[in-house]
Amino acid sequence: MSPIPIQALPVDPMDRDTLHLLIQSPTVLFAYWKLSGRKKNMVQEHFDTDWQALQPTLRFYHVTDLPIDSHQADSVSELLLPHGESCFLSGFHPGQSYFADLGIVNEQGQFLPLLRSNTIQTPPIDTNQEFPSYQMNDQLVTYRPIAVSFQRMTPEANEHFSAYSVYSPKTAYSADTESGGDTD
Repeated sequence: MSPIPIQALPVDPMDRDTLHLLIQSPTVLFAYWKLSGRKKNMVQEHFDTDWQALQPTLRFYHVTDLPIDSHQADSVSELLLPHGESCFLSGFHPGQSYFADLGIVNEQGQFLPLLRSNTIQTPPIDTNQEFPSYQMNDQLVTYRPIAVSFQRMTPEANEHFSAYSVYSPKTAYSADTESGGDTD
């Protein structure tokens, strides 16, 4: 009996999945991401379509005073993934906790997460003190918080998420059927 030939797939150590949030100010975050070529190809092959047609999306969860893995975020905001691999995002609330998911939106409109970021807490602003200002080209620029500019979604939109798949809740009609897995 001869041994089975083994061919290792080349792996680029720099081609790793990454989604990270950094704090720029009490209301501005910097997000950077990298979806590995292997994962991106796997998703494209699974859905048999181009990456952009899959509507790559960043979803932000406001989770102040909630467990990190909570499916009951205070609010959920969504933004189509900007071109490139990083962006500044404004409109977050000072003194609050957030994390993000990078995912796609399937044909049924369901968000399917691919990567999860770190959880950050924006620094608070002392409302008893004046807003910070600085001089720029003979003009005084004053920092003022702005409102969140993402599409708002209800927290219930992500309550049917598991670590492996998105599922529909069982109803009286579907109580006898097994949820999840392949149906082929």
